[in-house]
Amino acid sequence: MSRPNWSRALPRPLVIPKVMTLRTLADVRELMRHLPEDRRARSNWRYVAQQLAEAAVGAASPADAAISLRLALMLENVECRPT
Repeated sequence: MSRPNWSRALPRPLVIPKVMTLRTLADVRELMRHLPEDRRARSNWRYVAQQLAEAAVGAASPADAAISLRLALMLENVECRPT
């Protein structure tokens, strides 16, 4: 498996108002590090983490990671919008 490239860009930056703007896979990874452990353990966040890791090594598209992230944020009622 190839070395992770966390600098890969998301298809479009995503803004979580008053929190951060997500532009790269590294930004998403940083956001996930700040989630409480019980939240990261949920199946939807584990799926985001899987998609993120696959996108970092080129096995999946950054768009796949962005889509799963947006769905997880919607399930958590977190406002997120593309720029």
